[in-house]
Amino acid sequence: MKRRTIWILATTIVMVAAIVPLGGVIAGVRSQPEAAAPEQVPDIPDLSTLLEYPYPVKIRPLEGPERIDTISLLISREETLALTNELAAKGFVFDPVYILENAEAMVITVQDPSGVVLDIDAMTVPKIQNELSAALTAMQPRDQSPGFYQAHHTNLDPNLAEVPDPPIIVNGMPYFYITTLRWINGRILYWRYWWFDSHHHPNWYYAHYFWYWQYWWWYYDVPWPYWYWWVHGWYYWRYWYFWSTWFPWQIGVPVG
Repeated sequence: MKRRTIWILATTIVMVAAIVPLGGVIAGVRSQPEAAAPEQVPDIPDLSTLLEYPYPVKIRPLEGPERIDTISLLISREETLALTNELAAKGFVFDPVYILENAEAMVITVQDPSGVVLDIDAMTVPKIQNELSAALTAMQPRDQSPGFYQAHHTNLDPNLAEVPDPPIIVNGMPYFYITTLRWINGRILYWRYWWFDSHHHPNWYYAHYFWYWQYWWWYYDVPWPYWYWWVHGWYYWRYWYFWSTWFPWQIGVPVG
């Protein structure tokens, strides 16, 4: 009886081991690739360097018909549509009329270490409602290389975060949460974070950057765009600088 039981268990284990990989293929699950050799993994900047991009960047704000044309182009892209649908499901409606009325549009010219210059059409638009906030950002290089499409929503109006006593208190401490949505390679990848008081987590923004860098490196078949170094710093200064004690919010936004 014991031998029969052992035989049944062994047979079951073998069958499961054979089925699980097949199930992953059937479900369309992509297996984790083997780790790249150390010499193949590019260096990524530390937090301080990330927020201080060392190469020339020019931002030209757009107005009039050029602004409207740029925004219309970006909101019609599948990446932007996917993000607006996800935000709407959370109660933040970024319809075309709202975006056209409230978005900042710009052309960004960024240079990499080799001197190559890239022009990027961009827009960003925040939304505040009931002391909650969200934002949508779309950036597309004119050479049609991979763009930057990201949104986020959080439980705090940025204007309220800059006061000494924020209104959301749990156990006597400010409580924040944030959800980031990034469109990468045909899907939306989430990053979620929450904490009590930012001074307990001075490196929280670096975790956001590293999460997306790591995913890109594992699953994307093209190099991490160099200008992503700059755009992650820009996003921090544009939307989140007041939540970190690494650089106090009083520093303000550096001139690009």
